[in-house]
Amino acid sequence: MQGILAFFKSKTFLVQLGIIVALIFIILFVSLRWLSSYTQHGEYTEVPDFKGQQISQLDEFVKDKDISYKIIDSIYDPREKSGIVLWQDPVIKAKVKHNRTIYLYVTGMVAPQVIMPKLVDRSERQARLILSSYGLKTGGISEKASDCNGCVLAQLVKGRSVEPGTGIKKGTAVDLVVGRKDAYYDASADTSQVAQ
Repeated sequence: MQGILAFFKSKTFLVQLGIIVALIFIILFVSLRWLSSYTQHGEYTEVPDFKGQQISQLDEFVKDKDISYKIIDSIYDPREKSGIVLWQDPVIKAKVKHNRTIYLYVTGMVAPQVIMPKLVDRSERQARLILSSYGLKTGGISEKASDCNGCVLAQLVKGRSVEPGTGIKKGTAVDLVVGRKDAYYDASADTSQVAQ
């Protein structure tokens, strides 16, 4: 026991301990400097505004901006031109590391399909609400003499009857033929003459 205590107090042990501590300090210092350089600590770039950019022009847009991009989703919006950026993550003017990937949401090139709902025998008001909930538009409303006052007699797209359950592009305008008691006879609204 006395020998062990003497060794810990000896000059040789203290010199070796000093060398080990110095080596640990040097290794930590070099590692931290290398990590700082590797991760570009303290160096940032500002995220540009991608909104409204055409997909075909994105490579040119990011060429000198020290960032990259990735399109992760497309959203169909009939009010927007197809193939443009709608939203981005991170947001505009956020400070990010160099070569950071910016995730983009763009407008879809093709309208998705929805199933045509059953509008016949519903009220005009109900039909309008159903069309809106399906992402369809209410087109023209024509009237036809009928005992069913205010109810939908036919659902048409571009003058042709469309059966419930048929696939139809989202955003399509659906024309309605609505029954009216004592309405004048409208030959153009006569569904018996519409080509199936």
